[in-house]
Amino acid sequence: MLRMSKANRTAKISDWDILRELGGIGAGHASKALSLVLHEEISVEVPALHAMSPHLVPGVYGEHETPVAAVFAQLRGEADCDIMLIFEAEEARKIAALMTYGTAGCVDEELENSAIEELGSIMIGSFFSAIGNFSGLELVPSPPQLAIDAFDAVLDGMLVSQALRNNVAAVFDARFKRKIGSAKGYLILMPGENLLALLAAKGKKWLENSRSKRKTALLCAK
Repeated sequence: MLRMSKANRTAKISDWDILRELGGIGAGHASKALSLVLHEEISVEVPALHAMSPHLVPGVYGEHETPVAAVFAQLRGEADCDIMLIFEAEEARKIAALMTYGTAGCVDEELENSAIEELGSIMIGSFFSAIGNFSGLELVPSPPQLAIDAFDAVLDGMLVSQALRNNVAAVFDARFKRKIGSAKGYLILMPGENLLALLAAKGKKWLENSRSKRKTALLCAK
């Protein structure tokens, strides 16, 4: 499912298809990495992508003063991009339990924060890896940082840093599942104009190749 604000309905749908495809690839990478870390099968899903202007992000879910835990990292240079993984407080406790084999609400605060930061680092690294592989760029993100505050407060710094560089934010719903539990969060990706233009150019070739392969398959099937 793809939802776009009025401000972005004039954008080419293929641009959002590219981001959605990268979301699926990043989630796949994260699933493999988490499964290796936890020695059990973990699935990560990004079932929906919401594309909008950055200033609209705080109002999407109506959280505002809701306590959250967020992990933030950024790229600078040719590939300018900010990314943040956010969990509501209750979901953060579930994540801590998932990462430590504990019970939600029974993990001490320091261990809980460490577990959230580790999962955020894996998830963010997986998305940057997907973008790097797709774009052909070597991406070196800043070390992920953990912030615990109200929803709007943790977004402020990210929105300020992107205000003059970009006019689009991609918000993925994120779901983390294991055999005995699950948790959900939001992954917010704000690619700079240079990176978005590069992804659009690469994506155009990708879409053309995909269509060509489908036509060839249909011809061969006749």
